[in-house]
Amino acid sequence: MSEGGQAGHDLWWSAADDLGRMLGDQPVRGVDTPPSGAAQTPGDQELTAQALARSVLGQRYGLAEDYVALLADQGLSWGLIGPRELPRLWSRHLVNSLSVVPLIAEQSVVADVGSGAGLPGIPLALARPDLQIHLVEPMQRRCDFLTLAIDRLGLADQVSLWRGRVEDFTYSVDYVTCRALASMRQLIEWVSPSLVPPAQLLAIKGDRASLELADAGKQLKKRHLSAEIISPELAGQMIGTVVRVWG
Repeated sequence: MSEGGQAGHDLWWSAADDLGRMLGDQPVRGVDTPPSGAAQTPGDQELTAQALARSVLGQRYGLAEDYVALLADQGLSWGLIGPRELPRLWSRHLVNSLSVVPLIAEQSVVADVGSGAGLPGIPLALARPDLQIHLVEPMQRRCDFLTLAIDRLGLADQVSLWRGRVEDFTYSVDYVTCRALASMRQLIEWVSPSLVPPAQLLAIKGDRASLELADAGKQLKKRHLSAEIISPELAGQMIGTVVRVWG
């Protein structure tokens, strides 16, 4: 990790010990295999994820429960969440979205592009009340859900909605976040106008992060951008994979 990336880890997290065994989009070392060697069931993983979310969110944990309930209700009926995702909303979606939490400086402005059902933007807002977050989403149905979530969770003073395409969002921000949106090559094409130094892109990725980054080499070079793959660590445990891009 570069010096800049390590500094990002140190920017914010006073309760790191409570997040040490956070689940990610893929199995996290030390979490999914208990000391006994018996694999955790999906139900066990959800309970672990809920306990971690409670320790991270504190008094805002109840809002996370309300958000997960919205995902399971309107999110499902409006086609934003597939039925197979219902048993793993906490572990695969909400907790995985928190992987960018320790990488963002205090009092920052964040654009969550291609926000969809609000992942990672809404979990990030719940964990970091110091941030101002713009949810960027072009589809009306998803915008309707995001409007409902912002209102239901009482986040209007912290979270705003901007309906439009990623490539048309050119407002000045400190960070751009995204999750399960597009390949790194496409993301760089879309968000590079927003990456005015010292702004950064934080893209939550999975096992193909290194392949995607290699494929985006020409785009990075053309735009004079640097990139690295970060495995955010809290209490000595990796909590997912984030690709960080900066100018």
